[in-house]
Amino acid sequence: MADNAKRVAKNTLALYFRMIFLVLVSLYTVRVVLSVLGVEDYGLYNVVGGFVGLFSFFSGTLVNAAQRYFAISLATQDWENLNKILSLILGIIVVFSLVVLFVCETGGLYFVTTQMTIPTDRMMAAIVVFELSLLGFIVVMLGAPLQAILVADENLSIYAVISVLEGLLKLAVVYALLMFAVDKLILYAVLLFLVTLAVQGFFLWYCLEKYPKLKVHFYRDYREYRGVFSYVNWNVIGAIAQILKGQGVNIIINIFFGPAVNAARGIAYSISNVVLSFSQNFMKAVDPQIMKAYALGDGDKFRFMLVISSKLSYFLLFVVALPLMLNVSYVLELWLGTPPLQTDLFAVLVMVDVLLSALTDPLCTAVHAIGKMKVYQIVVGGASLMNLPLSYGLLLYVQEPWLPFAVGVGISLLMGFLRMLTFRRLYSFNVQRYFMQVYIPVGIVSLLAWGISYKFWSSAVSFWQLAGNSAACVFLTCGLIFLLGLNKAERQLVGRILPVGKIMDRLKHKGA
Repeated sequence: MADNAKRVAKNTLALYFRMIFLVLVSLYTVRVVLSVLGVEDYGLYNVVGGFVGLFSFFSGTLVNAAQRYFAISLATQDWENLNKILSLILGIIVVFSLVVLFVCETGGLYFVTTQMTIPTDRMMAAIVVFELSLLGFIVVMLGAPLQAILVADENLSIYAVISVLEGLLKLAVVYALLMFAVDKLILYAVLLFLVTLAVQGFFLWYCLEKYPKLKVHFYRDYREYRGVFSYVNWNVIGAIAQILKGQGVNIIINIFFGPAVNAARGIAYSISNVVLSFSQNFMKAVDPQIMKAYALGDGDKFRFMLVISSKLSYFLLFVVALPLMLNVSYVLELWLGTPPLQTDLFAVLVMVDVLLSALTDPLCTAVHAIGKMKVYQIVVGGASLMNLPLSYGLLLYVQEPWLPFAVGVGISLLMGFLRMLTFRRLYSFNVQRYFMQVYIPVGIVSLLAWGISYKFWSSAVSFWQLAGNSAACVFLTCGLIFLLGLNKAERQLVGRILPVGKIMDRLKHKGA
């Protein structure tokens, strides 16, 4: 387990260096782009550019499922099987891309131009954004299997390097927006499309150099493709639910409230994505360990990894999210000057949503490791599918922009309990023990940290007060996590990854 901890630590550190750089880039670029484009154009890019993302459910599900088989093939050096799966997936994605292209150029374009709330004088720019987003989406789909191979091989260092390259290119995009006196929204869409081409081209070059045995073949036998479709099956329910919760809800917000509210939502999700990256980077490093523990039949390690990863994925988010939520109004003012209305409320609700989701995300990884998705996706995915219709139905009666966000929080809470109950049917899993080991310590730490921090370190009105509030809040939360949130075995594992774990463990022993 020590070697696994070191591997997780190495990959996590690589991803965290990537994350810190990308966070700084994101904070700067969002501020400048919002200022240059204006609230309405920023909202238009957010909703129109994201429209084609509605179709990512299929390719994303296919590639994520195939990643499991890539990992097995790489572990056994079975290049023949890996090349076969890669070739079949690329073939399916090419056909699916043509279908998406046809649907978007007909029904999609009609919907954007007639049903969405877009100012008349910005319609042409919106169409350009739509077309370039569609092309960029297809390019990303075609490159996704190569990224899946890198993740399956736990080759996350180069993944971090390429992401940094992407960040630098986006900084260049911002510079170009400030330099050229043309339609800023169209220029922004064109340059981001070029960034997408450059990044995916680099992924292709690296994978061909790193894995010279990669070969792509064309298979004529439809039965071969039918076998690959079995990777998708029930997983598509969860993928569709996630897409509808994101882009689907964004579209109905546009229909009811217009692009200004889309801009506020986009900024709120920019903040949550920064926070979420703290947990996602950890999970990206630990997911292969959960899958390998199950594949090797190591039940004790498998259960231990589920508990520790559930708690750490939440705590890593909570440490960052808490000071942001308690001081969100000043953070937005400091960052953006004058943010769109209700951005602060949206940001808090979105962060609560991702916290609840992160708590049981490792159970989803465990279900993928087992491979029995039918019941899980029907129950959990079915609940997630209710985000869009429930939000739309409530907005017909109560037209409040925050309502879809509140619906998302409620459904995420429900999904956490449904994940536990359905996982119990697939594996020897004690729900009560998991609840006591995860939810109780997480709840105690969260309530204490929130209550104390809200009383003493919230609602900053100056930069130095924000810095002091955040430092005190983070220090308190970390202390509570190590003293009350983790048991001895968990602190020892964290201590092997983070030196602070050893320090806090010693402090507790001295105090005992």
